[in-house]
Amino acid sequence: MATRAVFSFTGFAGFPDCHLYLHHDGYPAGAAWRFAEAQREAADASSFLTAFLRTQHQAEPLASPEEAADAEYRYRVQLVPDAGPRLQVQCWRRIPGGDSWNPRCGPMSLATFIRRFLPDGLSD
Repeated sequence: MATRAVFSFTGFAGFPDCHLYLHHDGYPAGAAWRFAEAQREAADASSFLTAFLRTQHQAEPLASPEEAADAEYRYRVQLVPDAGPRLQVQCWRRIPGGDSWNPRCGPMSLATFIRRFLPDGLSD
């Protein structure tokens, strides 16, 4: 069975809040793999969303996360505009049959999320 997820991106110049729906591998290890793949393509933190869009061809744009009523996971990736921009991730899980989102982890840096959920060696 597919684990569906919504990925929301905020704080990226040139993009309003961006919400994407993916039909499979939405559990945290799958999200970490997707993030690691995009991170390899991104020149820096500010280009991460563009790299994610380029590497996740099957992602469907949404006007809002609520459009994906069947999603089990939700991720928010925020570009934090510090002296050196950095990426922060937060994750929620919706229990099947429920309609509320329960905090799963974060907020934490993107690098910490990848290390926590992706088995050693798969992010290289």
